[in-house]
Amino acid sequence: MLKKPELFMLGVDGGVTSYVLEQIEKGKLPNFKKMIDNGCMLSDCRPVYPSISATCWATIQTGASPHMHQITDENILLEGAYPNEFVTAYHGDYLMAERFWEAAAKKGKKSLIADFCVSGPAKSDLVHQIGGIGSVADQKAIKTEQTMRMQKEISEQLYLFDTDVLSVFPKIPEQTMAPSGKWQPQIKLTQSRYEKSEKGYFKLYVEKKNDLENPNNIEPFYWIMSIYDEGIKIAFNEADMENGQYYEIPMGNWSEVIKRTLKDDLGEGSYRFRIKAMKANDKGGFFVFITSSVNLFNALSPYEFANRVNEIDEICSSNSYGHFLTRDGYIDTAFELIAFKNEWFKKIILDSMENDPVEIMAFVQGYTDTVNHVFRGLYEGVEKSNEQQVEIARYVYEKAYDMLDDFIGWLYENVIGEDTVFIIIGDHGAVGFNRTVLVHDFFEKEGFLKYIPHPKNEHVYWRDRKIDWKNTKAFPVGCGNIYINLKGREPEGIVDPEDYDKTVNEIIKILHKYHWNEKDECYLAFAVEKKQAGFVGLGTERVGDVIYGLSGNSTGGYIGGVHACQIPSAKTKTGDIRCLCMFSGKNIKKGELVDRPANLEDIAPTLCYLLKYPQPASATGGILFQIFKDDMYQNS
Repeated sequence: MLKKPELFMLGVDGGVTSYVLEQIEKGKLPNFKKMIDNGCMLSDCRPVYPSISATCWATIQTGASPHMHQITDENILLEGAYPNEFVTAYHGDYLMAERFWEAAAKKGKKSLIADFCVSGPAKSDLVHQIGGIGSVADQKAIKTEQTMRMQKEISEQLYLFDTDVLSVFPKIPEQTMAPSGKWQPQIKLTQSRYEKSEKGYFKLYVEKKNDLENPNNIEPFYWIMSIYDEGIKIAFNEADMENGQYYEIPMGNWSEVIKRTLKDDLGEGSYRFRIKAMKANDKGGFFVFITSSVNLFNALSPYEFANRVNEIDEICSSNSYGHFLTRDGYIDTAFELIAFKNEWFKKIILDSMENDPVEIMAFVQGYTDTVNHVFRGLYEGVEKSNEQQVEIARYVYEKAYDMLDDFIGWLYENVIGEDTVFIIIGDHGAVGFNRTVLVHDFFEKEGFLKYIPHPKNEHVYWRDRKIDWKNTKAFPVGCGNIYINLKGREPEGIVDPEDYDKTVNEIIKILHKYHWNEKDECYLAFAVEKKQAGFVGLGTERVGDVIYGLSGNSTGGYIGGVHACQIPSAKTKTGDIRCLCMFSGKNIKKGELVDRPANLEDIAPTLCYLLKYPQPASATGGILFQIFKDDMYQNS
């Protein structure tokens, strides 16, 4: 009999509460409804500021404010570096607070944590760790000795063959594939390299994402492909093709999981692929899509767990769907990749329950945030669009949440027991926008920010422009941070320390100066100096000299999208920055929508109190007593 966990946390990156309630009202999302019927939902759970994934997931796992855990943005500005030079915060290296599963480990509680932002490296062998943000392939790998390294990855490949199957690169045509049969997109993916062999086979050369320190860490290789009337045949080499040791893939179908052993700087690594043959046009043209793959072993810890999970047959899809889940891509292919990832999750969960049971499981679904970034404005009707685009956005949202609902249903059938505390938690919501705030432009207009002119006077996107530090007084970084180019602190600082306060006030005036137009509202929600940043939970040295936040109907140019720089209470017509938050299980109220305002800091303390785990050392949140049954204390 499979042992069920005490706690299962399902993270939904960018889960939109209003959409879930809207669909339940329409009689859809039956398993979300089951979750509410068996438990309760918080109507007003607010993210921390800024509502970027790294900051919010760090708060969920620690119960601490950004002031305490010090993940104040998705990037960390290092001392002595230029203001636009930083390292990622997603790997967890710079988290300064205890995670709730680390606190539980002190009492002997084992956990399985998968795709959880800022979750590594694990600090206990009782914590079984898989990757980080979105996919193991996108992260520095977590090794047993607790060092962090860049994961070895084979990139996804897309090959186009025209009607006469020439060995030269054909021009990519307009595409006709669509989920509903009504959408006529143009594919914009980069085509990979191939050539025709002497025997008439095609050699499909595979690119790789290299370790920055070890650029040749994966041996180069290629696939051998031949074409038949209904599809393609793929083999590792010409000898295998001749001997019938190939994978036959009918047009429009996926291959089975293909395992290949490749040499890398760790020795030999196990890489897994799926391959799909896709019709490109009505004249016989087709695509061959090969998924990305990683050597999973180096992204798993501890050692025994890594050995076992690395043998599970399924691809983990390293966010390959992100390229397809766009208005110019193959949406159904994206969802197929997500489905493969979910099957991989399921196999890991069942394997853990059978072979090495844990008390805590935490899995994060990241694709919902991609859906928001691409389609939120279209769905809300605030982005410039036509009815066809809106229809696509609706299709994507429905498909995405239906898949999530199915996963919840599977959890109820296979994982969630009578005594399991089950929580669905989002790190933030999303709001549609049709206006972009590019604060860099404001500072350039005011003479605070100078760029080095392009030698050919060509237009260059601001992110790629080189800064003239000798003539720059301030520079915006990340989510709502403005750094002063201060003498003695910055490598080429020009602002005298005695002018610091004056410069801070000038920056705040600039931020307040700009409006959408003469009659419209200010895009700004607040702007404060660094020493006042504690009022939004950012009282740490890592933040900028000035902190600002945006109103709900605007987005930041550098970062912000459908969330990030907006204040936690931001709303639009059907969007909301607030977090999806649902509880069910032992001692949880049933069938209630709880109006009590909550914050992400409250999640970990509440779970630890409910399950009698030690509180994380740096937790600042409160306990949500309002979700508990009235007789909890008599039954506990």
